[in-house]
Amino acid sequence: MRIIATASVMSVLALAACSSYSPPPPSSRIAPLAPQPVNPVASQALPAPVAMPQPTTDLTLAQPVADPATAAEVRKADLIGGWTLASAGETCQLSMNLTAWSGGYRASTRGCVSDELKAVGAWDVAGKEILLKDASGAVVARLYAAAPNRYSGQTDVSKRGVQFFRG
Repeated sequence: MRIIATASVMSVLALAACSSYSPPPPSSRIAPLAPQPVNPVASQALPAPVAMPQPTTDLTLAQPVADPATAAEVRKADLIGGWTLASAGETCQLSMNLTAWSGGYRASTRGCVSDELKAVGAWDVAGKEILLKDASGAVVARLYAAAPNRYSGQTDVSKRGVQFFRG
């Protein structure tokens, strides 16, 4: 029974493939539209551009919190994702995730100029302190919560102010 049904379907398909398509005669085609005159395009001056706020690189914000004991608690989950990292007039990108790494979790920087910030390869939280570390686990910078989505501190070697923030 299946063979007969399959043979029937195949023969219908074969006959359909043999038929040819012929376009309708030219007399039944739709005539193209005639072009219409258009009005000239109006022009006017553009409004002044709107100034967009720029990320801050104010180094007064990059100084360590005066009393780390009064800094807000830090949760690891709040630190995951992309950040803007700023220190001594340079800004670059910092990415932090929860993949286990040398002495903490995996981090990476992109676009940093200074060797100190380029070296960041890991991070961890010790109490209220956020530690940015190099690939071997040595501390590069220590930061504390300064405001929501903003962490400030200083680098360990050069003692430069450093911060990372979102927004």
